[in-house]
Amino acid sequence: MRVSVCLFTIFTAAMLLLPPHACGQASARSEAENLFIEAQKALSRGDTRSAESLLKETLAKDPGFTSAIWQLAQIYEHEGQFDYARELLARGLGQDPQASWAREKLAQIEGRLSTKLLADAREYMNDGDYSRAIATLSSYLGVKPNDPAALAMMGTCHLRTGKANTAREYLRKALALDPDNERAVASMRDIEKRDRAARLEALITDAQVILLRLKPENSDSARAALEAVIADDPANAWAKDQLAEIGRFVEKERLAAVKRTKAPAKTKAVIERSREAIGETKGVLTPMAAFVFRHLTLFLVAAVLAVLAIDVRRRMTRRSHPLEGAISLIPILDIVSLVNANLRTGRLIVVNSDMKGEIYFEKGEIIHAQCGRLDGKKAFHALMDMRSGRFFFHNHLPRVRRTITEPLSMLLLSMQPHEESIVELEHKVAAEAALTRSR
Repeated sequence: MRVSVCLFTIFTAAMLLLPPHACGQASARSEAENLFIEAQKALSRGDTRSAESLLKETLAKDPGFTSAIWQLAQIYEHEGQFDYARELLARGLGQDPQASWAREKLAQIEGRLSTKLLADAREYMNDGDYSRAIATLSSYLGVKPNDPAALAMMGTCHLRTGKANTAREYLRKALALDPDNERAVASMRDIEKRDRAARLEALITDAQVILLRLKPENSDSARAALEAVIADDPANAWAKDQLAEIGRFVEKERLAAVKRTKAPAKTKAVIERSREAIGETKGVLTPMAAFVFRHLTLFLVAAVLAVLAIDVRRRMTRRSHPLEGAISLIPILDIVSLVNANLRTGRLIVVNSDMKGEIYFEKGEIIHAQCGRLDGKKAFHALMDMRSGRFFFHNHLPRVRRTITEPLSMLLLSMQPHEESIVELEHKVAAEAALTRSR
C-alpha cells in the first residue's frame, strides 16, 4: 500500500513539473498508441477498411508514428494503390533512414508503379486520349524523370494536343538522353515540318499583301518579300513567277513615265499651232465663231489631258495584281475591302472543302456574286461567312449579268447576325424556282 501511494505521488509530481505542451504531446501520443492497437485488432479480424481508417487517425494524432506509416503503406500496397504506398514509404524513410527493409520495399513498389503507369499511358495514347496520357506520364516521370522513352511519349502527346513549344522541350530532353530514340526523332521532325510550313505561309501572305499595292516605289519591298519566300522554299514557282512579273511591271511603268514627260512638249506644240490658226482666222470670223476660237486653246488642252488620262487609266487596269492565300490568315472581308479600296476589276474566287464561290468587281464595286445555286446578295452573304479555305483574285472580268447594285457598305449593313447556311439557302432557292415553274 505504501509503495502504491509513493508511486502515485511521484507520478503526480512528475506531471505537475512537466510543461503544458509536453502534457499535450504525451496525451496525443497515448491516443495514437491506443488507435494503433485498435488498428492491429482490426487487421487480425481481416477488417482492412477499419484498420486503414484507424491508422489514418493515428497519424493525424501523431504524424511521426513510424509504425503506423509502415502498416498503412503495406495496406495500400496490398490493395494495389502503389502511388500512396510509395508516398508513405518515402515519408517513413525521411523519419527513419536506417530502415533498409523499407528502402528495398520502396524500390519494389516504384518498379511496379512505373510499369503500370507506362502501360496505362501507352493504352491512353492508342485510344487517342492524350490528356489522360499526359497526366499518367507526369506521375511516371515523378518516379523516373530521366526515362527517354517516357519523355518522348510526353512530347508526342503535347504535340497531338497542339502544344508545340511544350512538346519541343520534352523531345529535346529525350534526344539528349537517347539521340537515336525513334519516337522523339519522328516527332521533332514533325514539329520542324509544321514550323517550316507556318513560316512559309506567313512569308507568302506578306508578299501577297505587298503585291496587291504594287507600285514602282515599293517594288524593292515586293522583291525582298518574294526573295524571302524563295530562300525558305527554293522550289517555290509562284514566287519566281512574281519576281519576273515585277520586272516587267517596273519596265512598263518606266516607259509610261518617259511618255508622260514627253506629253507636255507635244501639248505645247499643239497649243502653239492652234494659236497660229486662231490668229490667221480671227479677223474674218463672226462674233460667235470668234468666241469659240478664243477659247479653242482651253478646249484643246482639255482634250489632250483627257486622252492622257484615258491612256494612264487603261495602263493601270492592265496591271497584274496577283493575290491568293488562305482565308484562315487573311479573312475574306479584308480581301474584299482591299480590292474595293484599290478599285480593282476582276473576280475573286473562294473555295474550301464544302463550297466554291465567285465575287465580281468592276472598278472596286461588286456587281455580281455566285455560290453554288445562289447568286446576288445571298451568295455574297454566304461567302462572307466562310472561315477556312483559299482565295484567288484574277484581273480578268468576264461578261456577267449584274445582280448587285448596292455599294459594299450597304451590302455589309444588310448582313444578318446569323445568316442561313449555304445548304438552307440553296434549298430555298430551289424551292422558289420549282414554284415559279409550276405557275
